[in-house]
Amino acid sequence: MGFLIAELKQDVRFGLRLLIRNPTFTIVSVLTLALGIGATSAIFSVLDAVVLRPLPFRDPGRLVWVQEVNTRGATRPPGGDVLAAWLSAGQTVEAVDRVGGVTQYSLSGPSGARRVRFGNVGLTTLSLLGTEPMLGRSFQPDDPIVEGDTAQGIVISHGLWQSHFGSDPDVIGKPMPGWNAGWGRIVIGVMPAGFWIHPSMSQAEAWFAFDYQRMGARSSTVARLKPGVSVDQAQAELAAIAQRLNGDNTGPGAAESWRAQVVPLQDVFTAGYANTLYLLLGAVSFVLLIAAVNVANLQLSRGITRETEMSTRAALGAGRSRLLRQLVVENAILGLAGGVLGLLVASAGIRIFVTLVPQFYPPSDEIRLSVTVLLFALVIALLAGVLSGLVPALRASRPDLQESLRQGARGSVGGARQQIRRALVVVEMALALVLLAGAGLMINSYVRLMSVDMGLTADNVLTMEVSFVGQDRYRVRHDQGYFSATPLISTFYTDVLARVASLPGVRSVGLTSHLPPASGPSFPIRVVAGSGTGPVNSPTQYYETSPMFFETMEIPLLRGRAFTDLDGENAPGVAILNETLARQLFGGEDPIGQYVQVNLTGDNSDLEQDRVREVVGLVRDTRTRARSEPIPVTYVPYRQHLTDYAGNVPFFVHGHKDFVVQTAGEPMAVALAVQRAFAEVDSQIAVDGVMPVQQRLSSAAGNERFWLRLLGLLAGLAVFLAAIGIYGVISYAVEQRTREFGVRVVFGARHADILKLVAREGLLLTMAGLVIGVGAAFGLTRFIANQLYGVTAMDPVTIAAVAMVLVAVAFLASYLPSRRAVRVDPLAALRVE
Repeated sequence: MGFLIAELKQDVRFGLRLLIRNPTFTIVSVLTLALGIGATSAIFSVLDAVVLRPLPFRDPGRLVWVQEVNTRGATRPPGGDVLAAWLSAGQTVEAVDRVGGVTQYSLSGPSGARRVRFGNVGLTTLSLLGTEPMLGRSFQPDDPIVEGDTAQGIVISHGLWQSHFGSDPDVIGKPMPGWNAGWGRIVIGVMPAGFWIHPSMSQAEAWFAFDYQRMGARSSTVARLKPGVSVDQAQAELAAIAQRLNGDNTGPGAAESWRAQVVPLQDVFTAGYANTLYLLLGAVSFVLLIAAVNVANLQLSRGITRETEMSTRAALGAGRSRLLRQLVVENAILGLAGGVLGLLVASAGIRIFVTLVPQFYPPSDEIRLSVTVLLFALVIALLAGVLSGLVPALRASRPDLQESLRQGARGSVGGARQQIRRALVVVEMALALVLLAGAGLMINSYVRLMSVDMGLTADNVLTMEVSFVGQDRYRVRHDQGYFSATPLISTFYTDVLARVASLPGVRSVGLTSHLPPASGPSFPIRVVAGSGTGPVNSPTQYYETSPMFFETMEIPLLRGRAFTDLDGENAPGVAILNETLARQLFGGEDPIGQYVQVNLTGDNSDLEQDRVREVVGLVRDTRTRARSEPIPVTYVPYRQHLTDYAGNVPFFVHGHKDFVVQTAGEPMAVALAVQRAFAEVDSQIAVDGVMPVQQRLSSAAGNERFWLRLLGLLAGLAVFLAAIGIYGVISYAVEQRTREFGVRVVFGARHADILKLVAREGLLLTMAGLVIGVGAAFGLTRFIANQLYGVTAMDPVTIAAVAMVLVAVAFLASYLPSRRAVRVDPLAALRVE
């Protein structure tokens, strides 16, 4: 063993000296491997953080997601009675609680008003997950409940503790700044840095707790299983309890076939990202393969100059295993050097990923070069280095002694080695075509998405949003424990609209409760008996708008009239419908003059809470997202909200508004003036999301744009490496055929003939690679078919365009060395041999 280690040390020293003496070969090889290893490690680090790494909770393998699923694949949270029975009588579950969504509250502080994102959890959710606060405590089951079943205390994030409280170590027990402390909004705990609960709540800065068991509403549910209990056991027990309570609702005669389902929490968290990230890892692996093939080509070229060395060592008694071990050690050194530099590339790649990515989970600081990623980089570095030199090493370790010693330093080479180099280039081009085809299809899809008519303008319009959630003086408390909007909110909206409309450069201004890509709450709407086609319950989005909203957004009014300033609280109720809703409610009848009523309780009961409204207008359909179809929408005047409704729906509709400002020039030029107008009305109301509407609408395709950019970067890197491979092969061919070109020139060959001769070889290799690549693309691009829009996975136009790009790149890579061939001095060439 000691002798073997000594020999390995000798091989390492010899390999290092040899690589140092060949700086051009070493630098090019290391840089090429670094690009492939770095790109692959960067994507793997994202996959590790999002999919492979265990959830940051206590015993995450015991955490499950509980839901109901029907035969159509739709899911919903389970009923509270089922969960209560499971927790009290079940033998498999230790704890159960709910997880809500994120609500943005407008809070005032030393630097003015700002929006804070609050996550809604159950009283025992944090303790169920098992992550302890760094300061204070989490919620307890016996915490006092106030105002709408909201827990008195608030648990805040580490980031909010730093930004809003200045990292105050005595923050526990203090009220939230800008909030009425008499309502119990005090800080009881501070969570550690990086804590998050669920992908939909990964951006939460603080958490409320609700007594979901008492409320009885359906809400997303998380549970902790008892030790040793499997998911299948929990599934069987919950299904039996649900069937006992609800009866058999899975038969063919059931209105909805719902069944209980238990899913590992890890699977729920990664479901939206795993497939895409594995596809990306596969794509970047192509880049690594192309880099390895390039290094293999370099190794074959370098092997020519080492034939005499290998033959001499073999003649002196070195066996094939000894020669092969020396070459493998050299390749491993190359791979490790490429891996070290690749980690720098990976670090830069992670920063690029975090910069380009839309809202993602986990928080970006969790995506890093972990120990797992470092080990992964080490393994692929060794594999890339050894495998890239394996074929050259196998050839070099079997030298032809007589031929090598006879030819000596002339460096001639047989055709077999050149054929291998050409075959490797064909493989590179095939791999590059597959990657470029995927990127091309994504680009084509994205262009089509951006050309979808959203039904509203995207020119010279500034958008911003305000929310009165958390602004207690704008709300009225009811005996039922809920809050409703007050006329003060309408007064704020009216004053702001008037001030902004008077600003220089502003053409018109409007507001709506939801602007794409957001959508509003959905409620049942019915036609009032005696009008239209009779009583009909149909889901509709419920939007409050101002009179000038449709004109500002250039949404065409197809029939009837728009809202006016006369449509106030005490005026008769009016509504405007979009085309989709009018068609659902009235078919081909004229909707103008018909009467509708919206059920704001959303339970399909006969207790409608909204007033009866006359349909006074019909507007064109709009889309919330380019991929989605138009949804039915009911528009009502923002000054006709209900002030006496003892529920919280009108507040959450009325208490949030998106303002739209049509400008005479660049929208952002008036942004500061518009924000000052808001502050003049009330400086404690935070204004967020100030951006051109075009930017807001494009965010609806944010995921598509992100994956497009990332895939485009990988495809560009693959094409670059493939071009280097072609250039290397053609350059080597030109060098080997110097005498031949000289003879051709002596016998009258023109420069154009030499150019064609050299360029033809590169193009032939490219065409062979394209043929193989098209076949491979046909099989692999089907994996991204579900991410495409308006284009098939083998769109002929896209594939043809990609092929033309590669042909152009190959021609350029072949043309440069062919220029060197035509400058050959015939007399010097004839003296080469």
